[in-house]
Amino acid sequence: MAQRTACLCDGKYIGIETIYTVANGKQINIPVKLKDLREKSRSNQLFCPCGCGSNLILVAGDRNLREQHFRLKDGEFNSSCEAVMEGQNSIDSKIVLKCWLDDKLQDQDIESRVPIKDVSDITRKYEFTFLSKSRRVGLSYCNERINLSEEKINLLKENSKGICVIYVVDMRNFGNDGQYPEGVMKVQSEQGYCLFLSVTDRDYSTARLRAAFSAQDIDGLWQEIILAEDDLDEFTIGDGKVIYQSVTLNDLLERSKVEWKAGIELARVKREERRKAQEEERRLAAERETKVCEERERQARAEAEERRRRWEEEQKLANERDAKQREEAEKARSEAERRKLIEEQERIEAERRFADSLLERINQQEEQVRDSQGRRWVKCEFCGKIALESKFSSYGGVNRINLGICHECQKNNPEARIIRMPEPVKKAAKIEVNKCPDCGGDLKEKMGKFGRFVGCSNYPNCRYIRSIK
Repeated sequence: MAQRTACLCDGKYIGIETIYTVANGKQINIPVKLKDLREKSRSNQLFCPCGCGSNLILVAGDRNLREQHFRLKDGEFNSSCEAVMEGQNSIDSKIVLKCWLDDKLQDQDIESRVPIKDVSDITRKYEFTFLSKSRRVGLSYCNERINLSEEKINLLKENSKGICVIYVVDMRNFGNDGQYPEGVMKVQSEQGYCLFLSVTDRDYSTARLRAAFSAQDIDGLWQEIILAEDDLDEFTIGDGKVIYQSVTLNDLLERSKVEWKAGIELARVKREERRKAQEEERRLAAERETKVCEERERQARAEAEERRRRWEEEQKLANERDAKQREEAEKARSEAERRKLIEEQERIEAERRFADSLLERINQQEEQVRDSQGRRWVKCEFCGKIALESKFSSYGGVNRINLGICHECQKNNPEARIIRMPEPVKKAAKIEVNKCPDCGGDLKEKMGKFGRFVGCSNYPNCRYIRSIK
């Protein structure tokens, strides 16, 4: 914070910026002002601006201009003093603006911090930062946008009595990120645009000024459009209006508004064109998608039809195979039935021939009598019954191969009970190694679950087997 930057003298406020001016573009002190303020401080005519009555003296060193300020006289202290310390950027900006006004208005009597009541009969606290009565120009500077009171602006406007007021705010108030710039819009509503000041170490030669106005873009966001931006020295004042490159900022404002509106309209047209193009693209995309879907459906139908045709062909072939298989099965069944019938006929014929020759064969006692199924037949020597060997209690023996005693005779015939039939034996002389001893068929070596064995080739009619050791 800067030290006291203003004092009260003869009922008027005097800011430290009043001792500065510019000569040939160079910022300097005003010797007359310095001398006058020093004389008044020595004679106790400078008082604290808060109204506490404390005497102030001017501190104005030649070596460091930043030390120039007002302070309490040595030994003085007033507990009721309410002096407000001004921000360094604020006082630097006021010094630069004072030099700018001196340079452009060429008025040696520019006053600073002039209350409105000095111009009008209103008794309010608001003030002109600078006032040139001879040129009828006032300047209001605001360091923070929060202090841009609509009431202050209205009061300055209503009580200026023909004075043209220029409103300047600090550069830090520029930029709104699309939001409504409430503070600077109060200035814009009165001035038409805003002036943003940027200073560096209270140096007039490096100060820059930016003129801009705020407007909504096509999306409703607030944008700041720059009218002009340059060194502060490049801007002049004529008839109470700020001029840049021989054109008033008001004229630049009107041109920029026309260009901005034209840009908005162009953007609206382009957006509408983009919207239509997007709609057309969406329509074409929808048509393409519809065609793609239709093509997919067509392909799906074609594939389904092809699958159905193939299925029908496969079903046809399968039916043909099934029919052929049924036909072949029927032929095989018919052939099997025919063979079975032939076999049955052959069996019947064989049984008939066997039956016809049974009596003759059963009476010889040289070889066993067996039918086509390998079953052995025996004749009871008591009752003469010819039957299968299972119907006999005993049978066989030397010279009695086909004779035996049936169960009935063994049970009911006393003569048969006293006769003990010898065990049937086979004639060893007639047994050949490779011939079946039961039926005379060829013997073959075979493999079974219990190992290798010799079996009759007439199996199953003959069930003769012999293990191989």
